[in-house]
Amino acid sequence: MAIKAVFFDVGETLVDESREWAEWADFLGLSRLTFFAALGAVIARGEHHRRVFRLVRPDSDFQQLQQQREQAGKSYRLRATDLYPDAVPCLRRLRQAGILVGIAGNQPQAVEQTLRLAGVPADIIRSSASWGVEKPDPRFFQRILAATPGLKPTEVAYVGDRLDNDVLPTRQAGMLAVFLRRGPWALLQDDARLGTPGIALDDLHALPAILCRQP
Repeated sequence: MAIKAVFFDVGETLVDESREWAEWADFLGLSRLTFFAALGAVIARGEHHRRVFRLVRPDSDFQQLQQQREQAGKSYRLRATDLYPDAVPCLRRLRQAGILVGIAGNQPQAVEQTLRLAGVPADIIRSSASWGVEKPDPRFFQRILAATPGLKPTEVAYVGDRLDNDVLPTRQAGMLAVFLRRGPWALLQDDARLGTPGIALDDLHALPAILCRQP
């Protein structure tokens, strides 16, 4: 069945998060190499990425550190330059082809407005914060389907860089899964034991042509 809507994850799918993680390392007074190594260990163990803060600062939690960072005037703000070069062209080509384009990821609600202000071409922009549920919870993907009334799950695709949070729950929801193999999660999770995605790509350049060819 032809794909009529495609939703995208945010981090490491549309947005390069390197600057965000580097700024966290700087704020915590750690070398970037040390912090990135700790993050890699957390990813490899299949733990939530916020576990890295417990690992490097056992006496603090993420909320405390986030508040301290905001009070220091160093909180993260997404910039248009953080978008991967292939992100906007891909979304634009999909919309030109008549496919509904959505963005939905595990993000704070403020990211929705930031993406709109950055001129990201999308029909729907939502976050886990505004929906009140995070991936890989099946309810997150039910929200996606609810945002595309009239479409069958097989007519909706989801693009993400994680097998656990994106590919597997997408398939369980009956949607087409697109695995984007970039970023640390994709590198560490590119394992056949986690299942074979419907489509696997190293970047977004070819995605519009592939989805438009879907039977």
